Amino acid sequence: MTRRLVSGMLVLVFAGLCVLAPSARAQAGLDPPGVDHTHWWSYHLLQPLYMPNPVLASDQFFPNYVPVYLDSLNRLVNWVRKDNSAVADTFVHYTWWNIENKAALNPATAVILTNQFGQYPANIHNAEFMLVPAWKNQPRPDLPHANHYLCYRADGPPPPPQTHFFQDEWRQDVQIPGPLEFLCVPCWKNHAGAIFAPVDTVTHLAVYPILPHSELFYPFIQDQFHQGPSPVAQSPPEFLFVPTLKQLIITPTRRATWGELKTHYR
Repeated sequence: MTRRLVSGMLVLVFAGLCVLAPSARAQAGLDPPGVDHTHWWSYHLLQPLYMPNPVLASDQFFPNYVPVYLDSLNRLVNWVRKDNSAVADTFVHYTWWNIENKAALNPATAVILTNQFGQYPANIHNAEFMLVPAWKNQPRPDLPHANHYLCYRADGPPPPPQTHFFQDEWRQDVQIPGPLEFLCVPCWKNHAGAIFAPVDTVTHLAVYPILPHSELFYPFIQDQFHQGPSPVAQSPPEFLFVPTLKQLIITPTRRATWGELKTHYR
């Protein structure tokens, strides 16, 4: 098959995606089927905690374990009710650990994302941080039974320019989310021989910047790596995490003569 014909097929595939997105936006405001409905938003630690932690991680993009060097705890990720949305478990929170060696997808991976903001194409780039399940103000001997996430730099169109109402146990706010900035993917994590498997391979988290301001709070945060009081506050930029489905866009290879869309929920 000639290069010109293959290029033409790719144009048709992406043209089809452009046609698909507006029709999907008619369903905006509804969570896609099968996802955990919990939304999340972030709080800065007043002072990031530097604590190097090497782990191994594996997900759909890196099917074999790759070394991931977590160097600092930067944020608390707290559940939030978005427009009075449901929260599955108000005890579970997440910590945001920066990744020092930001493993890149080469080339960038094209996906279709579906969530409350509609359905749209996006590109996924390098891993930026890891979400680790955590307790807040509830010290316990065990860890939350929840996903770990590898979170990748992403780019995609902005959500509809609409104000949303947010409320957690600390505060209320109204915000208009900005363009897609990250995508968090369920992952396997191996830390010192202890393996943590994903408990929900369907729910991904699309991450959008928001611009809230808050007073200072003093939670006791406990995760796999750290426990102790950690003052936090919201100051721009912070981030909104929206439950999302992801579809990979499979492009033609030497054997494939036609691009295809294939859904992956791993």
